[in-house]
Amino acid sequence: MKNPKSLVQFLLLCTCLCLGMGMKAEASEEIYPRFEDGDIVGFIGDSITHVVYRPLGYVEILEQYYLSRFPEEHIEFRNLGAEGHRTCDMLNLYDADPAFRGLNKAVIMLGTNEAILQNSAEEYTANLEALIGKLTAGGIDSSDILLLSPPICDQYCAMNYDGNGNMRWTYEDKLLEYLEVLDAKTKQWGVAYLNYHGDMAALTEQIQQEDKRNTLTTDCIHPNATGHRLLAYYILQAQGLDAEPLSELSVSKQGEVQALREELTDVYLGEIGMTGLLHSEALPIAAAQEVKDFQAFYREAARMYGKPFVVEGLQETCSYNVFLGENLLGLFQGKELGEGIDLATIDTHPQQAAMERVHTLSKQRHQNTVSYRNMWVDITMQRATYTQEQILARFQAWQATDQALQQEMWQLVRDRVDDTFTVTILKEGYSLADLEQEKAQALERAREEELAKRQAVTQAREKCEEQARRVAEALCSLLTWNFHP
Repeated sequence: MKNPKSLVQFLLLCTCLCLGMGMKAEASEEIYPRFEDGDIVGFIGDSITHVVYRPLGYVEILEQYYLSRFPEEHIEFRNLGAEGHRTCDMLNLYDADPAFRGLNKAVIMLGTNEAILQNSAEEYTANLEALIGKLTAGGIDSSDILLLSPPICDQYCAMNYDGNGNMRWTYEDKLLEYLEVLDAKTKQWGVAYLNYHGDMAALTEQIQQEDKRNTLTTDCIHPNATGHRLLAYYILQAQGLDAEPLSELSVSKQGEVQALREELTDVYLGEIGMTGLLHSEALPIAAAQEVKDFQAFYREAARMYGKPFVVEGLQETCSYNVFLGENLLGLFQGKELGEGIDLATIDTHPQQAAMERVHTLSKQRHQNTVSYRNMWVDITMQRATYTQEQILARFQAWQATDQALQQEMWQLVRDRVDDTFTVTILKEGYSLADLEQEKAQALERAREEELAKRQAVTQAREKCEEQARRVAEALCSLLTWNFHP
């Protein structure tokens, strides 16, 4: 948060949720398949998707999550939002805008501007049906389309009242009219439907019990930073991606390893620490501090964004320095390590710099897209006209920059996902040389014990063989005596 008022609001929100007020979206099970390698996903929406008022929105937040969780997959997240647009406006844009070509999956979030203008539910759903028809005619299977409910109108927030106590925005009832018919309509259309509106409204009501100024929006309409991360979380939850962390690693007291999207080999766990070779299939999350703030605010998302690392058997009250490669991740007590530390958002993680660069490139990509989408806003609002040649030139310029930025982002994550690091946990007051000496001594003892075991086995085998030889000789003597009295 960048100002005291926002910080106070954030802390109040955290307080509410820590008291057990966290809400889950309606979709507790997977209702829409996750995006996969080769997908080109179009996000069709109004200003809440276009997002000219923030460095990035829920579309880019989703992309950054996928880059961390699935760094070897090539998925294009294409922002097709346009501020001020209704579904009927998107119908007009579909044929004119080359950016709509080539999609194989689509996410739609429209309806806010219709509600503000008090358009009927019949008109809204008829236009949605027509838009879905255009998408399916263009080659997208209806099961690959996800329709999102419009977000709330935060009409009871303190900022929504003027000096006379009158509400500025009052279209929440119209949104509820839309929601009454969308569940049945989406089943009829054969598309996936995520209705998170009620949960968002309930969460807003709860945080405003502490302070009427608390909100998930910037102006009672557009989601703020927390609101956009919440939108992204609801989509990921609908895809079933909230059930597991980015990766997970656990080392037992006996040095046994359990891992999810991690590989830890050559493990040594001793009196003064642990060493091993770590290779991960998932990267730490970009925008680490923003993610930590959101995890603190919304407990349900904490696990999904995490990379828990658990090491059992260390002395609980002792402190240990944890290194990944040459990077010091921090000083932790043995009890903390036994419960698990989160590697996903530690600033000194050796892969974090690459993910922060991804975050910067993501913002640049968003601004490039905002500029291109602004042209279509100007056309729809009749503020400017463009020839077909000018439209094509703007599209090609946007696409060239967009593809270059995407390529740099993908290359960054691909280069880092092959990293292998030595992970070292070192008891405070001891050096790496001490740990290496302890490991060498332990290995020598293990070799001596193994040699002793082998010798014992050899001696036992030789003893058995000698006993068998004697038995055989005795039998031979007995047989010889019986046949030659």
